[in-house]
Amino acid sequence: MSKVKDEKIENEELIIEGKLVEPLPPFSEGLTGTITSAEKVTTRVRGLRGVRVTIKGDDGREYAEMLWLREQFGKGSKLGAFVTALGANLKDWVGKRIRIVSWKPRDRRIEVAK
Repeated sequence: MSKVKDEKIENEELIIEGKLVEPLPPFSEGLTGTITSAEKVTTRVRGLRGVRVTIKGDDGREYAEMLWLREQFGKGSKLGAFVTALGANLKDWVGKRIRIVSWKPRDRRIEVAK
């Protein structure tokens, strides 16, 4: 390889590609909004499975929360609160308006809002 080509390859390896983004704020009690997405994801590093739910709040901001998938879950868990209120089919979640009634550990409750 020529020296110019070697330097170009070396310089390209030093450039970080990608976009720096701010994380979306998590859900909190009193949040009311519309679910814009609910998608199953698997983390790259540890291979954990979950459902990433994004809500457009009535305040115009976006919020996101990860609901970790398990074989068994209680209705007071994050996942359990959503399944109890919206069912187990993620397609049915998108477009629903919800209100976070309680978002404390082991006491998560949501309701379909009008």
